[in-house]
Amino acid sequence: MEPTEDKNTGNKILVAEDNDVNLSMLLDMLSIMKHKVVVARNGQEAIDLAKTEKPELIIMDISMPVMDGLEATRRLRELKEFSNIPILALTASAGNDGREKCLAAGCTEHLPKPIQTKELFEALGRNLPTQ
Repeated sequence: MEPTEDKNTGNKILVAEDNDVNLSMLLDMLSIMKHKVVVARNGQEAIDLAKTEKPELIIMDISMPVMDGLEATRRLRELKEFSNIPILALTASAGNDGREKCLAAGCTEHLPKPIQTKELFEALGRNLPTQ
């Protein structure tokens, strides 16, 4: 899907993903909309980079080494500056149980893998600040 000219371009997005194939797909999708992307390879890196880079949105894989995405999300939500930042959870668990765990941890939305371009663009449109 080719995105239409959109007000939601050029935002800083933190992508936390440890799988090279999934990361490459996400980076390709986000580059279409000219977003500035910062990459973390585990939950602890995601927290550290979020503090220094101040992203406008975080795309968080749930299953990662060192610290999983659920714990990273919980810890970010404890910090005042990240209490309202949209966090989109990516998980291979498409069922309601996986979705509920993500939302309970503080994720804004749950997107099942493999991520579809249309679903990602729609989620970004709902969650990124307009410019």
